Amino acid sequence: SKAYGFMEGGRGIINAVHLAITLAIFNFLSKTAGNLGGLNGVITFYSVIVILLGILVFFLMTDNTTAATGEKFNFKQVITVIKMPAIWILSLILCCTYTMNISFYYFTPYATSSFGITAPASSILSFFSQYIRPVGSMGGGILADRLGRSKVMFIGFFLMGVSTFIIALLPNMSVPFFIVVCAIIYLGMYLNYGIVFSMMEEGGIPASVAGTAIGVVCTLGYLPEVICPTLAGHVLDTYTELGYKYYFIGVGIVMVVGIAALLIWNRYLAGINKKNSKEASAC
Repeated sequence: SKAYGFMEGGRGIINAVHLAITLAIFNFLSKTAGNLGGLNGVITFYSVIVILLGILVFFLMTDNTTAATGEKFNFKQVITVIKMPAIWILSLILCCTYTMNISFYYFTPYATSSFGITAPASSILSFFSQYIRPVGSMGGGILADRLGRSKVMFIGFFLMGVSTFIIALLPNMSVPFFIVVCAIIYLGMYLNYGIVFSMMEEGGIPASVAGTAIGVVCTLGYLPEVICPTLAGHVLDTYTELGYKYYFIGVGIVMVVGIAALLIWNRYLAGINKKNSKEASAC
């Protein structure tokens, strides 16, 4: 958990840094070459970074696992993985927590619509999440190794669920209070996001199919990236400003589903432990 948490925290630090760099590039070039020039500068920056990373990965990163074992991908592994109950439970947990990772972007237009905040000022809400990401991810990883993964994820889903319902249902919210509530959501969001994949080992998923398992879990768990924007667009087109509240209520309900999925996971782990104990006693 700590390893995954620190990886996610590192991503947050890198995101915060590159967002600051791209903003500086855009502001500098837009003054001399207009907005199009600023946008071209940002695109060029990302292109150069990706090319450099590709070169570094090619020369510095090696993976001798396949070469040493002589094993290659086998579609039968996918069938084996799909038959594991742990895969489906973890996919549901990831799906629920990732719903917030996609939905928090709607806090920015909601702030503009409901509080009259300017678009540049409200966009700070999205940037703010990346500064909380290292704290949430690293702290969540450390706590998960000490207290247990499920307990930390319960906390994360609880923080996200309660805070989202507050945004959706509390009338006359002040801007400072809204920012605090968003910060709590970001904390819960990144408490959870870095932990999900560390749960595979305790679910009894063999290391030999871990890569395939991660691929299946990601395919199912990242479905909100397709579903949420489509659903949010339909709700906002139908109900306009009130649609934000309806959508946030739906997101809060998904967080409750995430808590239920954790309860199922704990029950599944209890069954595994009981089975292992019986086998050990028989031996």
